[in-house]
Amino acid sequence: MPDQDSNKLRVNLNPISLEADLAYFGARLELVGEPETRYQAAQLKVYKALETALCENLKRLRKKESKSSSKKKRKKSKKEDADNP
Repeated sequence: MPDQDSNKLRVNLNPISLEADLAYFGARLELVGEPETRYQAAQLKVYKALETALCENLKRLRKKESKSSSKKKRKKSKKEDADNP
């Protein structure tokens, strides 16, 4: 029986790629403009949903990065304090 973890999709997200994706979807939204067909209306709805999801992921990543960078700064300052009694 195959390992279930190997079947999971693993994605390495970074803020730069998410910002690029947001720019892409922003451009697609501009191209659709006011939908004239059902297909365009569905396309607009999907692009807006994807944009919302990407924005949420980007905010979460930025929050995580700021927390990890502040932890690194604290560790560095503690190490410097220990080295300079």
